[in-house]
Amino acid sequence: METRKIQDWLNSYSVKMVVVSALALFLLIPTIWIQEIIKERIQLKNEVERQMASQWGNSQIVSGPVLNVPFTYWQERDNYEPAVEKTAIAHFLPEMLQVRSEILPEIRYRSIYRIPVYESKLKLIGKFATPDFTKIDITPNKVKWEEAYFTLGISDLRGIKDMPKIAINHVDCTLEPGVANTDLFESGITIKTKSNDLNRNIDFAIEMNLNGSSSFSIEALGKSSEIEMSSKWTDPSFIGSFLPAKREVGANGFKANWTVTHLNRNFPQQWANRKHNTSDARLGVELLMPVDHYQKSTRSAKYAILFIALNFIVFLFIEIKNKKQIHPFQYSLVAFALLLFYTLLTSIGEQIGFNPAFAISALAITGLISWYSYTILKAIKPVILITLLQLGLYIFLFTILQLQDYALLMGSIGLFIILGLIMRASQQVKWYNNQQE
Repeated sequence: METRKIQDWLNSYSVKMVVVSALALFLLIPTIWIQEIIKERIQLKNEVERQMASQWGNSQIVSGPVLNVPFTYWQERDNYEPAVEKTAIAHFLPEMLQVRSEILPEIRYRSIYRIPVYESKLKLIGKFATPDFTKIDITPNKVKWEEAYFTLGISDLRGIKDMPKIAINHVDCTLEPGVANTDLFESGITIKTKSNDLNRNIDFAIEMNLNGSSSFSIEALGKSSEIEMSSKWTDPSFIGSFLPAKREVGANGFKANWTVTHLNRNFPQQWANRKHNTSDARLGVELLMPVDHYQKSTRSAKYAILFIALNFIVFLFIEIKNKKQIHPFQYSLVAFALLLFYTLLTSIGEQIGFNPAFAISALAITGLISWYSYTILKAIKPVILITLLQLGLYIFLFTILQLQDYALLMGSIGLFIILGLIMRASQQVKWYNNQQE
C-alpha cells in the first residue's frame, strides 16, 4: 500500500513538472559545449585566413610618403659636463596628396573556406612645400641635406607586386627595403633621391601594385588629401577615422572619395623624432563576406533554452490532457534532438551556406521529433500540434537571425506573444482535478 502511494506521488504532475524543469536546466550544459564547438570552428577559419594572408598579403595600410631630414643638436648634461652633439630626424608631411586606388578582388578557396583577397593598383601624386625648420626650432646650418631620404609606409611588404615606380622631382629613385627609422612606420620602403637639392618644393609620383586581404587603408598625411577607391566588390564596409565624402555602392561594385585636411587630424605637418602617431588619419575599406554563418549559428544556439522549454511545456500539456505518461528519458531524447539542430546547422552551413543549411536542419529535426511523438502518443492531432510548434519556432528564429538593428525588439515581442499563448493554454487545464484522477 505504501509503495503504491509513493509510486502515485512520483507519477503526479507536480513532481513531473519539477523533474522536467530540472532536466531542462541540466540540458543547458550541452548548449555551452555546442557554442564552444562553433568557436573552435571560427578559430580554425581564422587560422586558415591567417595562413592564406601570410602567403598572399595581409591587410594593407599605405602611409606617406614622408620626407626625413637628419640634423644635429647639442644636448646639455648635468654636473657641469660638456654638452654632447646628437643626431635626430625631422619629418615633413606632403603639402598635397592625391591617391587613386583600384581594388581588384578575388575569392580564394582553401578546403571549405572562402577568403577574400585583392590586388590594389595604386597611384600617389603630390608635392612637399619647402621644409621650414624654424617651426620645430632647428637651426638650418645643423641640417644634413645630403643624408635626407623619403619613407613610404607599407604594412606588409610581402604584398608588393612588381617593382614600384617612384619619381622625386621627375627623377627615378633608388628603393631600399625597410624603413631607415621607425619613428613613423614599422614597415615600409626607403626612397633615396639622386638630387641633394631638397630645400625647395618637391614633387613626387608613385605607382605600385599591392596584394592584400580583407581590408585596404590609406593614411591621409597631406595638408590637403584627396583619396579615391573603387572596386567591383559589392559588400564594402568603410573603416578608419573618416567616412567617404561621396560614395556609390551598387551591383557593379563601389566607388568612394575622401577629402581630408590637416585640420581634421591631431598632428602637424612637421615634427622631430617619435613625437606623433599618424594612425589617427587612417581611412579605407573592408571587403565583407556576404554571410558569416558562424556568427548566425552562435546566435541561434543562444535560443536553445526557448526551444527546450516550449517543447517540454507542450508535451506536459499533451500529457495532462490526453492522460498519457511520458517518461523523463523521452523528454531528454526530444531535447537532444533539438540540440542536434545546432551541430547540423554549423556543419552543413560550412558546406552550402547558412540559409539552405537552416532549412535542411529544421526540417530534419522537425520530422524526427514528429515521428518520435507519434510513436509515444499514438494520435495524429497532438503530433500535428507539435509539428506546427517546431516549424513556427524555426521560422521565428530564422526571422530574428536575419534582422540586425531590430533583432532584440522582435525577439522580445515574439517571446511576449508566446508567453501569452502558454498562459491562455494553461487556463484550459484542470490541474488539481487531473492530479486527483
